[in-house]
Amino acid sequence: MAYEGQRAETEQSAPGIKLTNLGLTGLEYVLGGGLPENSAYLLTGGSGTHYVTFANQAIYNHLSKGGRAVYYNPETPLSDTVEDMALYHWNVREYLDDRSLVYSRPMPPQLQTLSELMQDNPMEEVIRLGSSLNGLTKDFVEKLKEGRWSVFNPSYLMSVYPQQEVTDLVMFWVGAVHKYGGVHFITLPEGVHDEKHVNFIKSLVDGVLSFKFAQGFGQAEGEVEIQKLRRVIPKSKSFRHTVQADGIAIETTARIG
Repeated sequence: MAYEGQRAETEQSAPGIKLTNLGLTGLEYVLGGGLPENSAYLLTGGSGTHYVTFANQAIYNHLSKGGRAVYYNPETPLSDTVEDMALYHWNVREYLDDRSLVYSRPMPPQLQTLSELMQDNPMEEVIRLGSSLNGLTKDFVEKLKEGRWSVFNPSYLMSVYPQQEVTDLVMFWVGAVHKYGGVHFITLPEGVHDEKHVNFIKSLVDGVLSFKFAQGFGQAEGEVEIQKLRRVIPKSKSFRHTVQADGIAIETTARIG
């Protein structure tokens, strides 16, 4: 189901490319049309820079317009993510109930032992990984065929699986996105993983958005640097945002003074 900003096209995008504002008013203005669909984006930033909030808000807006999504996060239980989203009045429980949203925990052997000691959440899907990431690859394709958007936090997996295997997973994931469509996010904290490996992942995805604190302003205000964006020439290489009670608001006017 389309929503405002989803069918926009501009002279700055490749012919036939659909652009979306992800339901974030003003994004189409600062980018000269929006972000291309059928694309995979890496969102990165330091703690407190709201790069995960951006992904959560985009997914929630997509769900609220009748879309479907899957959330892959081995580190964080569903209950924590639901609470984080409720902070901005994004109630995703109804979408979990009707399975518009699937919350999946890819569990390597190191986490499976710990998870067995904790109470199971029936709303979580658990992917029990072995020595490889093949189970996650298979699940991802199945979810994309269902027309779902996705959020994927690979940080823990990057610490326990070989770099080449993680790289292969991302390469496969991006190819599947191009085939089956949708808008998809990798969320990755800055300064945690090997810089060369992160840079190679950046070379594979369609776009890289780096979230930072805005110079001279408070923690609830930030700046997004567009480090990479395929199939469109953005109006600006960076834009500012504020974090309000209902989530991220994109600034569309320049500050003076």
